[in-house]
Amino acid sequence: MPQIRPITDLRNTNEISELCHARREPVFITKNGYGDLVIMSMETYEALTAAPPPAAAPEPEEMCFLIEKAPVWAGVLAEVLAQNRIPFVKESAMGAGMTLRAGSMLDTIRFFVPRSQLKSAQELAEGLFAGEETD
Repeated sequence: MPQIRPITDLRNTNEISELCHARREPVFITKNGYGDLVIMSMETYEALTAAPPPAAAPEPEEMCFLIEKAPVWAGVLAEVLAQNRIPFVKESAMGAGMTLRAGSMLDTIRFFVPRSQLKSAQELAEGLFAGEETD
């Protein structure tokens, strides 16, 4: 139960200080029968105002291979995935060094999506590239 004291009790500062430290909660001070002040120990104040501990970061979801496409089709697929809010990672099949030497048109782009969204991404890719030989 909260401790409520009249403002006249503030004359005895040692008693109020001991009360605040012993109870480890705020002491409410009234003036003319109405709430006026709240007094607490520094430890209680710091505990009340301390930032909550940071939430544990969620485990990163396993990324699964979706498809490999030529650069021109990779741009189209990337836009479709983004429009459907499917996160993805794309990487060069040849790597940056080989792409610089051989040229970007000889490269292919590999797409990876979270396992939980693999089925949706496969359906989008199949619909986008159905009946066409694009590689």
